[in-house]
Amino acid sequence: MKFFKSIVLIGLLLICGGVKADNLPSKTKVNSRIDLVSRHLWRGFNSGTAPTIEPTIELQSGKFTVGAWGAYSFDESYQEIDLYLQYNTPLFQFSLFDFYCPAPDFSNSKFFDFDSRQSVHLFDISTKYKGCEKFPVSIMASVLFYGEMDRDENNDQQYSTYLEFGYSNFIGGKKFSWAVGMTPFKGMYDDTINVVNMNMTMYNTIKFTDQFSLPVRGGLTLNPVSEKLFLTFAITL
Repeated sequence: MKFFKSIVLIGLLLICGGVKADNLPSKTKVNSRIDLVSRHLWRGFNSGTAPTIEPTIELQSGKFTVGAWGAYSFDESYQEIDLYLQYNTPLFQFSLFDFYCPAPDFSNSKFFDFDSRQSVHLFDISTKYKGCEKFPVSIMASVLFYGEMDRDENNDQQYSTYLEFGYSNFIGGKKFSWAVGMTPFKGMYDDTINVVNMNMTMYNTIKFTDQFSLPVRGGLTLNPVSEKLFLTFAITL
């Protein structure tokens, strides 16, 4: 447990800017943004009952990125804070995530509780082939490997796996992305092999003046397992 605490503390210090941005190496970039999203969806599943505000802050140095992402619903029905470490090459991305999903009132949600049988932390490792301009096809594989939320009725870790196949193109001058996500065996996503996420997203920019514009996106998501269809909208600030 001390090891996990040390890793988390180091990550928080990096993310929160333990050193001033002006003193960072020249190849280090500080990125931040805020998304306003009509509904928080993750791999075909809905979280919360209201729109969410989703801030991101990250440090990028060379091929490495360390960051934090959050989701907070307007009606306080859901909150999530994710810490992540990524390694990028021109074609591949390797990621390690800590999905921290405390109760809205933080009851039984101690941040430094890493007991996999009761913690609200959920660790995920993933690999993604990002594709390229001439072949805009992506393939992502993710495995949840630690955390109470991925345990079965016998309290055994399920190692739930998610595979997603993506494609992007332009239609009418607008960028579109298409994705199909599935689980190859029984786990947190479904009780058997199944498609759990079918998504189409359109990206656009609303121009107000020559100096000010807002990136927006609209998405249509179907989860064939739950038979739920979502139409979502997001603005990036």
